Amino acid sequence: MKGSGIAGVWEVVAEGAPFEYHVMTFHTDGTMLQSNPDSGNRISSDSNGMGAWRADGARVRGAFVEFTVDRRDPESVSRGIVRFDVEVAGDTFTGSANATFYDLSGVPRGAPAAARLRGRRFDAFALFPEP
Repeated sequence: MKGSGIAGVWEVVAEGAPFEYHVMTFHTDGTMLQSNPDSGNRISSDSNGMGAWRADGARVRGAFVEFTVDRRDPESVSRGIVRFDVEVAGDTFTGSANATFYDLSGVPRGAPAAARLRGRRFDAFALFPEP
């Protein structure tokens, strides 16, 4: 699937996020997964993000949901919605993301946070060249 749109596994740097390094997987059915180290954010613990995406040519837009909990107050749980908009160019992408967090009743917590995204396709087969 190398070089085939957004589908595949990506190493992503989210400049401006509490922890910048992420892995994202985009499936051909329009679903996606996002993960980053739990301890990357010293203030809160977050679940993996799961969401959906749509492509319009090289432009890909979508969103994922994740839950976070305050490490000092486990009763303080938030639901985060992260919207992203990226432009794919072969095995790289660039774009932006905006995250808004809500309490469990749907009231926003704080202002939305923005990040610049840079992605590089992960090519597992390059690690194991043919003999």
